[in-house]
Amino acid sequence: MNIGEALKQYRTNAGLTQKEFTQNILSSAHYSKIERNLHEISANDLLKLLNQNKIRYSDFFSSLDQNSANNQDEKLSEKLLSAYYDRDLNKAKDIYTQINTSNDDLFKLQTQLILNTLQSGRHKFPKNKDKIIQKVFSGNHWLNDSKKIGILSTFIEVLDPLDLPFFLNQIYQKYQNNLGKQTLKIQESVASFCINYLYSASQNKNIGSTNKALQLLTELTECPELGIDKILGYYYHCYFTAQKEQLEIIITILKKSNLSKILDILPQ
Repeated sequence: MNIGEALKQYRTNAGLTQKEFTQNILSSAHYSKIERNLHEISANDLLKLLNQNKIRYSDFFSSLDQNSANNQDEKLSEKLLSAYYDRDLNKAKDIYTQINTSNDDLFKLQTQLILNTLQSGRHKFPKNKDKIIQKVFSGNHWLNDSKKIGILSTFIEVLDPLDLPFFLNQIYQKYQNNLGKQTLKIQESVASFCINYLYSASQNKNIGSTNKALQLLTELTECPELGIDKILGYYYHCYFTAQKEQLEIIITILKKSNLSKILDILPQ
């Protein structure tokens, strides 16, 4: 988050228009461009705005630092998931050494979980499994947290398959018929959970119904960021309904799109 975005956040949280927020310090037209990151703001004008709107300097600038840290964590998280799906233990270890300064306990838990899984192999429970489950998934609050749903998604392969329908049912009850209205991060984390659930279902006959996971994937917003998730949802639909010709078409598309790594984690 840059200065313009931070100012906009403070302004909207206070319920003020741009004119009310800036008063006589800046013109509304100029300030509008600052919020949109089209113009820079001088240090003098910034301090005047903060003073006028009774925003503490320490709060404002620490929020910028925090958001910078969050952005760094997000980048590391993306690299971590890439290492996880590539089964690259050395890369995961390297990322783990970079998170010591992170204040995100959930991110640290996820990293520890992925390291444990890569070191122990699939379907082996980590020693701290019960501790993680209790800390992350106690109550229903985790259903509103994309990071916690993401951790659950990562955790699927080391959970007892018989426990998975319980989590799917909770996610389904929360988001059926309204998943497309949620934030992109929530949709991404739910999609990741559903896809990993479907993979586990393809490997474990005792998991039970896959219909709820398949339905949630069809409810994802039609946007580029979620395109591959919708394709994989259709892949699993064809897999569980034994539509071999459709499966071959999707496999060909993935290969020609240089997405062959995805095929390594799909049942065929």
